[in-house]
Amino acid sequence: MTVTKITLFDIPTTLPVPTSPNTWKVRIALNFKGLHYTTRWVETADIETVCSQLGIPPTSTSPSGAPKYTLPALIDETRSTVKLSDSTPIITYLESTYPDPDPRRALYPADTRALQALFEAHVAQRITARLIPVMVMHMYDKKTPRDRADFRRRMEAAFGRPLEDIEFKGTAREEAWRELEGAFDELAVYKEKSGGVYFTGGQFSVADLTLAGIILAMRYDSPDEAWPKLQEWNKGEWKRYMDAFEEYLIVR
Repeated sequence: MTVTKITLFDIPTTLPVPTSPNTWKVRIALNFKGLHYTTRWVETADIETVCSQLGIPPTSTSPSGAPKYTLPALIDETRSTVKLSDSTPIITYLESTYPDPDPRRALYPADTRALQALFEAHVAQRITARLIPVMVMHMYDKKTPRDRADFRRRMEAAFGRPLEDIEFKGTAREEAWRELEGAFDELAVYKEKSGGVYFTGGQFSVADLTLAGIILAMRYDSPDEAWPKLQEWNKGEWKRYMDAFEEYLIVR
């Protein structure tokens, strides 16, 4: 393990593991690179206060122009102090600051950044957006008691109705799961063409981190519904896919 002084900011849950897809992307990258780090757990209600006090930059700005803070965030004090937010800039920084001497282990293989960005956009549209109506109550249940109130407030403001009414039920829920299965069918075709375990062949890339983070959210937030379904789809392909990540799923 490389001796580094890195703090990863992540969101606690009622489980012994986090469930945020984006923080998992960074955590897997840190573990894969063998970088020493510690985790600081920050409830969503405290993200803005903690990040602004520590000088961590906002992820974006709201329509009103106010700064918007989200996790993951990272502070690296190994050489000089670097403060970052958002998974993409963080992973880009880790790649440039702690490159692997073997180019085959690059998280951004040569000339693939544009394709990986397209992959991430595709996954966000076809999978991430469709998971909320079938997983919102699973997500709520795994939040800490204090974060449940914050999650309810944010989701009800976004959807304009009570949290319990956001989640699909009955035939609408069945159809949503069929659409998600179809989206994973598409990914299975792409993956088969890579000729390897991962979407870029024999070594995973940022595209794989994106999908792995989503699958981990399904696995931990919804162990009794989403995860069993996913394990059955594509003849167990996604269970085997995640088995390949197992050594990098350490929570420090």
